[in-house]
Amino acid sequence: MLLPAILARRAVRSYKSDPVADDQIVDIIKAGQFSPTAKHNMAVEFVVVRDPTVKEAVFTVVGSDFVKEAPALIVAVMPEGKSMLPVQDLSIASQSMMLQAAELGLGTVWKNVSLENAGKVKEALGIPAGHMIINIIPVGYAKEPPAPHTDAEYDAQKIHRERW
Repeated sequence: MLLPAILARRAVRSYKSDPVADDQIVDIIKAGQFSPTAKHNMAVEFVVVRDPTVKEAVFTVVGSDFVKEAPALIVAVMPEGKSMLPVQDLSIASQSMMLQAAELGLGTVWKNVSLENAGKVKEALGIPAGHMIINIIPVGYAKEPPAPHTDAEYDAQKIHRERW
């Protein structure tokens, strides 16, 4: 069932130094790679960053200590012109990866990359021109795992049937 992973997935901004295993990174990327894409283009590619020097270079652009603290970063990349809906494709891949990470007991957070910073982040990661990114996903074990969502947060009044 997918709902437990959705309930467990919370923003994590403080990570232990424990490494994330290669097979866990592969499982997370599989979740992103097999995510729905516009017209099944499957054009999303991924950059995995573990090197502290590279993480530091990304940090200098985007800030947020968790970018350099997390044991791994994953960046979904879309070649321009490969999709009619690149932002949606990258977003769905990112969400799928974050849910898979939660399923594996790992924490993540969506770190937005603004349009003005995207070029600098791509340069730091060696991403070629003609490719777009929208976010960075830090991955690791939470220093203090956040409490999962509960049924008490469910709000049936937000459901409108047939018409608003």
